[in-house]
Amino acid sequence: MIGHGAWARIAAVAVAIVAFALTAHAADVPFVSGGVGADERQDLLAKEKEYTLKIVVAEDKGDFLADVQVVIEASNKEHILDTTMDGPILLAKLAPGTYTVSATSDGKTQTRTVTIAAGALRQLDFRWPASTPPAAR
Repeated sequence: MIGHGAWARIAAVAVAIVAFALTAHAADVPFVSGGVGADERQDLLAKEKEYTLKIVVAEDKGDFLADVQVVIEASNKEHILDTTMDGPILLAKLAPGTYTVSATSDGKTQTRTVTIAAGALRQLDFRWPASTPPAAR
């Protein structure tokens, strides 16, 4: 049989575990990505007022890209978002502050610094040279 003191220690450990789990997830950033088709792009554009950062990725000739790896790092160097975009647009809800955003497409990484203000949407555009089709190489 477990005594009262043991239950108190178990409860204290449980509270500590829950507090750690909440802290570990505090860096989670709500985001959505997509925009492959016109309808999906319109849906994202309709939601952009709910977010503070919009990232658009494309080739320099204008063709949209997908499968771009995005890493957002806070000023304390903590990675707060690391994801592969499902389309050319990513919307993220970042707290006010300064962030470093890296986007990688086809092994080529571009990095930008962005300052987010309360209630304002900032946009970052990343462009890469058009890929050479395999048949043309």
